[in-house]
Amino acid sequence: MPFNSASHTEIISKSAAVTGALTPELYAYLISLLPTPHGFNDDHERLEASFTASLKGDSEKIKACEADRNTVNQNLTILLGLAKAVSVKDPTVLEKLGLGHVVERTTAAAALPGIPKDFRVTFDKEGRPVASLTKLSGAKGYEIWICDGDPSVEDNWRMLTWSTSCQKIPLPGMNRAKTNFLRIRGKRNNIVGPWSHYISVDPA
Repeated sequence: MPFNSASHTEIISKSAAVTGALTPELYAYLISLLPTPHGFNDDHERLEASFTASLKGDSEKIKACEADRNTVNQNLTILLGLAKAVSVKDPTVLEKLGLGHVVERTTAAAALPGIPKDFRVTFDKEGRPVASLTKLSGAKGYEIWICDGDPSVEDNWRMLTWSTSCQKIPLPGMNRAKTNFLRIRGKRNNIVGPWSHYISVDPA
């Protein structure tokens, strides 16, 4: 606890300051900042829907997905902070909220996923392109982005697909009449690793 090492005088001084500041109005405002069950559920469902829509590669839908993810991430961060704070009175709140495993992560587990290695595209028996790479430590999934224009222009890139597997990832929606450039990165929750070097796939 943050005030365990404080003296009686320091505790009384801090408590007096909060007594003067914690008005009913401020208390009501603090409560209003917390996600409500209904609001959190709506934000979660919006993120699920926008993520599915973003997989088609539309840049506006990708932006909407990122905005919805930021909202859910903010809500989760608030609830995690609240659960940690009240754990001094009830240590079970973290588990009740489904956030116990988040706190159990070690510093090593929080490290960024590494640089992708051996990223390549091959073709299955039906001639459909699939991507593979060496499994990345610390990654729970992989984002593949595509570009069929100038790969040096960042705005030309869009997300193509997401996979929890590192082998034979299907690559839907590629325009095989053009040269396609692909890159990949590992991801764990909202933590993303560095991009691979991009590779090119020649027109069919």
